[in-house]
Amino acid sequence: MDPQFRWLDVRTEYREARPSKHGEELRWIVTRETILNTATGDTVTRGTIRHPGICVIVPLLDEDRILLMHQYRYAADERLWELPAGTLEGRLQGDRVVGAETPVACAARELQEETGYKAGKLEHLFTLFPSPGILDEKMHIFIATDLTPSKQKLDDDEEITIKPFTFKELRVQLKANNIKDGKTIAALSYMMVFKPYLGA
Repeated sequence: MDPQFRWLDVRTEYREARPSKHGEELRWIVTRETILNTATGDTVTRGTIRHPGICVIVPLLDEDRILLMHQYRYAADERLWELPAGTLEGRLQGDRVVGAETPVACAARELQEETGYKAGKLEHLFTLFPSPGILDEKMHIFIATDLTPSKQKLDDDEEITIKPFTFKELRVQLKANNIKDGKTIAALSYMMVFKPYLGA
């Protein structure tokens, strides 16, 4: 925590928990927080989403193909092309929600559940804050290689289809704005720049 800022009051306004194959999962909480800036004496009140984080997986089927998923997203009201991803199992720690599992464990589980593939190797690429003005969610980006077919284990409300894309096809889709999911754009853009150096 930055010593310049002190939390004076935190109230949980909403708690999102969902049933899943793993039991009830705490997904995030929405808080109203009053914070003192000790350097100026000013206070601010913010609504914040406290989140355990997610893992995003770049499944490299072979040297030139990446698997993407196509699924309907309720908030966007669109079917989107995305990389597989999933929320870390969460638990309350004070006024925050923290991960109750490691990012790599989450990445391995979500890859198999959503794509039906197991990874022989998972490598962490980078971590980002997708929207730090309103939430503390961290996205942990992994590349998955040495894939072997398994079986999808979708939640009851998930309808996901999988399709491999070559890097050339992905560039075309990105340029045409046919891929609109932010985490997918970030991870694919990283791959386009750094793929020649991965594993070097």
